[in-house]
Amino acid sequence: MAQDHPTHRKHIELNLSWKLLIAFSLVFSVVFALVFWWFYEFSSKTALDEIRRNMDATLTATIGGINGDQFEAIVKSAKSDASGVPATDPNYKTHQAWIETVNAIEPRANTYSYIKGPQDREVLWVGDVFRKIHPDEATKFLEAYTPSQEYILTGLTETATRIEPYTDKWGTWISAYGPIKNSQGESVGAVGIDFAADYVSQVQMAIRSRMAPVFLITYGSLFILVFLLSRLLTRPIVKLTRMTNCVAEGDYDQDFSTMVPRFGVLHDEISDLAATFSLMVDKVRVRELSLKRQVEELKIEIDEAKRQQQVQDIVDTDFFQDLRTKARAARVKKVSESQDS
Repeated sequence: MAQDHPTHRKHIELNLSWKLLIAFSLVFSVVFALVFWWFYEFSSKTALDEIRRNMDATLTATIGGINGDQFEAIVKSAKSDASGVPATDPNYKTHQAWIETVNAIEPRANTYSYIKGPQDREVLWVGDVFRKIHPDEATKFLEAYTPSQEYILTGLTETATRIEPYTDKWGTWISAYGPIKNSQGESVGAVGIDFAADYVSQVQMAIRSRMAPVFLITYGSLFILVFLLSRLLTRPIVKLTRMTNCVAEGDYDQDFSTMVPRFGVLHDEISDLAATFSLMVDKVRVRELSLKRQVEELKIEIDEAKRQQQVQDIVDTDFFQDLRTKARAARVKKVSESQDS
């Protein structure tokens, strides 16, 4: 029948100072990660909010500089020439010049205007700053476009903001749209602004690049500090362990008073434990001495009982009985002889 053998597991031994070091390092890593995430999100949001405020101010100023009646006249009467825009129409020239001026004042803003197209979800471009800064990529006058997002269409009736940054070949942007109204307060078109949001990416990249060395320096300093502190905290425990091992081997001459802090008011759990061990060792020493005396006394009693038993065994033998009989007979004979003489 097969016998069960105990399973021997290998244990990784780590002293207390290393356990404290690992624990503090893990806690610091979690805390640093949370702080980094919070700072990263806070800085990104702050930068994005600042860009949004600038974009909203630019949109308001742009709409404020457009005459709604003149804009309506452009849409109704202006005709494109061979270049694809009504370059000779005075109202168009004034409108396009204002869009270009906004870009000159705020280079981060790519401004354009549009109206509702005849088809569902369709808009027609009117003004476009790209006609100056990126002519090859610019729209044509009243060119139709079907947007994939609702923001452009919403901008025909109310202000709409696309705050989630998106990226194209020119960069990263957020956008805002707002209606153009005529003198009767009627919406006759809208202005759109694509505002460069690369600053957000720059802030995020700066945080990532600068936090790495800060983390390494701080982590390294904390690692050393925790290591030294853990050694300082665990040194009394190590010493106390060594002294208790000596006690376990029978060496009771251990001075536990060295575990008491130099300043009497600074008692802690270690000093209290050392005092308890000292009291326990004194009691164990007394009990061991008492036990040794009892053992010696018991040993003497056992030896005496054994000796008596051995004597009794000898007395009870036939040989000893025969000798005793002979000795008794010899004494009787001797007494008789002395009486006869």
